[in-house]
Amino acid sequence: MTSSLEKFLNDIQKLIAEDEIQQALDQLQNYLSTADSELNNEIILHVSRYNRLCEEKRKGLISRQEFQVDLSRLSDNLLEFLKEIPKKIQRESSSTQLVAFQSDRNNSRPEVEIFISYAWGGESEKLVDQLDQTLQKKGILIIRDKRDLGFKGRIREFMERIGRGRCVIVVISEKYLKSENCMFELLRIAENGDFYDRIFPIVLEDAGIYKPVERIKYIRHWEKQAKELDEAMKGVSSANLQGFREDIDLYTKIRHTIAKLTDILKDMNTLTPEIHSESGFDELIRTIERKIAE
Repeated sequence: MTSSLEKFLNDIQKLIAEDEIQQALDQLQNYLSTADSELNNEIILHVSRYNRLCEEKRKGLISRQEFQVDLSRLSDNLLEFLKEIPKKIQRESSSTQLVAFQSDRNNSRPEVEIFISYAWGGESEKLVDQLDQTLQKKGILIIRDKRDLGFKGRIREFMERIGRGRCVIVVISEKYLKSENCMFELLRIAENGDFYDRIFPIVLEDAGIYKPVERIKYIRHWEKQAKELDEAMKGVSSANLQGFREDIDLYTKIRHTIAKLTDILKDMNTLTPEIHSESGFDELIRTIERKIAE
């Protein structure tokens, strides 16, 4: 850790100890605004939670005691977050150096992992099974949750891994766009940059993303999900809401970004599932191979 970073983090710790949470968050957000997307997204979530907590107090939805309990918990989470900042910065730097080292040593490109993001069941899973078998016959193994996420495997970590993937096949369906886990993966892919270049979408007919009226139904869906959870949370003491605030943060983020993401997807010539299936996914495979060869 550099001396300047160490001094900055020490200053933030002092602000938190003095209950100057707003000032600490402002400085952190400003400092991490140019950092990697994972760190930047985490501080945005902390800011969102703090703002919501203050709003609940202002509206009288929580007592002063409940506010202090939640504020104390938020402070503890921030202190843990501060410990992770140097590690994540170092990890990113080390990863870059390792890839370069391996590339030089082997005189070849590092192996590229190919992920697939889809909703379980129905036409979506049938298509994925067919694609999986076709790729395996060509010696290409995709990383897939049902095969690669073992018993008691951490689902959130696996989804984060998909979000960082260089090549991600995304099977878009109505169920996908209304799924919390699927949308988490899609958001993470977008937040990690180069969204257009890193995704290889197949859009099922029931997704209905090609007409504005159809896309609006997804905004309504996530608005409803956020509202229902928000209303349910009001009837429970804030001391018992650990984990629920993160859920409503996710619903809110999906609601704010789904229009933009579906607009990008509808503008891509993804070919129909029938064309992919009948051609043995040839065009998809060629496009992925070009990406790997870059």
